[in-house]
Amino acid sequence: MEGERAALEAYLAGDFPKCTPTLAKARWAAAQTKLAAPKAQTWAALRDKIMDTVKTPAQASRTPAPGKNSTSSAHATNFPAWAWIAAVALALVTGYTIRRMNNQNDQLAQLRKQMKLAMMQNQSLQNQLDMNRMVAMIIMSPDSMPLKLLPKDKDLPAIRTYLHPHMGMAITADEMPPMPATRTLQLWFAAKTGKLVSVAIFHPDAARQIALVAPVTIPLNEIAALSVTDEPAGGSPQPTSAVAWTTKIN
Repeated sequence: MEGERAALEAYLAGDFPKCTPTLAKARWAAAQTKLAAPKAQTWAALRDKIMDTVKTPAQASRTPAPGKNSTSSAHATNFPAWAWIAAVALALVTGYTIRRMNNQNDQLAQLRKQMKLAMMQNQSLQNQLDMNRMVAMIIMSPDSMPLKLLPKDKDLPAIRTYLHPHMGMAITADEMPPMPATRTLQLWFAAKTGKLVSVAIFHPDAARQIALVAPVTIPLNEIAALSVTDEPAGGSPQPTSAVAWTTKIN
């Protein structure tokens, strides 16, 4: 190759009337072509120019400064603005929905608590109605024996009882003194043998009233007296205080 090139250059260096003018024109055309061609661009410059051309105005405004991570820049360029808006809107809707669900759950829990309380109150009222109905039945029965327990303290009201041979004993009182929750009243049967039998424990209600039915555990003809004492809450196996109310059965 080198020998052929040297021979060609030696040939062109000679004086050939037919070839010299044509060669001069070819060299001039080559020179003009070189000057007319634009300056070659590096691949990095060409890539930046292409990316600038396809960028949207919104993306161009978010172009990172030189020296920042090129990976995050390319990711931001490829993620359209409408997608960002949709993501933010979805997050807002999701947060709002979660808050609404939490509020609804709290309201539902509160409603359940109120319903449970209302059911308990309704059950308590129903129980009290049933008790009052039984008390009334015993009081109005001609087979009941009315008794009046008189207080040792004259400032206290009397306690009335009605002994029925089958339905039990109704106990009623009004305007009872308030009692602490740690104390209770306890009713006793005094058998003719001298034995004390616990019948019932009771506590005045908020209206300072007593209305309940207690069972009769021994035959009526074996009861000599009735008495009431003030005992600790839950009652006692035997009286722990002096008799506060009492009556005898003839």
